[in-house]
Amino acid sequence: MAQARNFRYADDFKQSIVALYQSGRSANSLSKEYGVSVSTLTKWINNTGTQTIGDKVFTNAEVKQVLKENARLKEELDILKRAAVLLAKR
Repeated sequence: MAQARNFRYADDFKQSIVALYQSGRSANSLSKEYGVSVSTLTKWINNTGTQTIGDKVFTNAEVKQVLKENARLKEELDILKRAAVLLAKR
């Protein structure tokens, strides 16, 4: 039975792999050369993109985190609104 490897790669390693991909190397060749799965490489590549909002530049990972937090806060606000309605009825 093979054990699944659970590694945490260093940020500089991730950035160097993404830089190699952006210079023209394929994800498959990088996967074979460095022993990182193609799906992991794809995730790193997708997270390194940037978006400009106004005069600020955000990474895709930061945008994703903000969207997740926004959804959580909206849910909390909805719960508080329901509680306020219930308390107002009393």
